[in-house]
Amino acid sequence: MSKMYIRVRKDGFIYEYNEILAKNPECEVLPEELAYPERLIPPAAAQSVVETAMLGGRKKKGARDLSTADIPEAPPYTSPELAEEASRGLP
Repeated sequence: MSKMYIRVRKDGFIYEYNEILAKNPECEVLPEELAYPERLIPPAAAQSVVETAMLGGRKKKGARDLSTADIPEAPPYTSPELAEEASRGLP
């Protein structure tokens, strides 16, 4: 027989089996297979996951060009109000 656990429905925390918690309507009793399925993975499957991770499972994208040498400089900006005030009294 597998070991039993308690899972709190509200937040998903899993605890060792306890009769008091088992009576609580906020909790549910689970067998070990549902509480901790990662413990029951066959060793061959676990090894294939490790090998895939070591080989870099995903294809890498090429490096992006982040150079900023070809960006033109912005033209100087003067607000119209400032230009009008600066040219007041000039011919």
